[in-house]
Amino acid sequence: MARKKKGNPSPELPPTRGVPSGECMWLPKHYGAEVRAKGGISSRIRWDLAEVVDFLFPHKYQPKYHSIALEFLSLVLDKDVVGKEDIAVFLSESGYSRSTLENKIIPKLARCGLIKREREASGMMGKKSRALVISASLTYSNYLAKISSEWETLVETARHRRKKKE
Repeated sequence: MARKKKGNPSPELPPTRGVPSGECMWLPKHYGAEVRAKGGISSRIRWDLAEVVDFLFPHKYQPKYHSIALEFLSLVLDKDVVGKEDIAVFLSESGYSRSTLENKIIPKLARCGLIKREREASGMMGKKSRALVISASLTYSNYLAKISSEWETLVETARHRRKKKE
């Protein structure tokens, strides 16, 4: 004879299914093996591009996206701007899927602020479409620096207030 399960027969589901992967950053333990392998969090040890990309497309969990993002960002850093033709050459030489690059890699890099997507200025009057141009952006570092700075301010303020009460 089957037993009835106790509990709520129709539990309410949470309003979302979690944080969308396109908006996530992977933050392993700052004292863990992954960060130690990069040289730790010392400001005197320089991380390379692959180690920075690892926080958006972790090689451990998304090896293909990691390698595509790494090669694409290398191209972006080598050129002032990357246009439609550059992307076509990149895809033909690498064999990567245009769909993956345009639907997964570029959108996440742009949302996180590593690259800036703009439309080319139209030289012809009446031209309906303008080509996409991509360039490197410092928004990512500014964004993380702002979060870090605000946390530092909150901690220092809390410490100051505790000392003042004593």
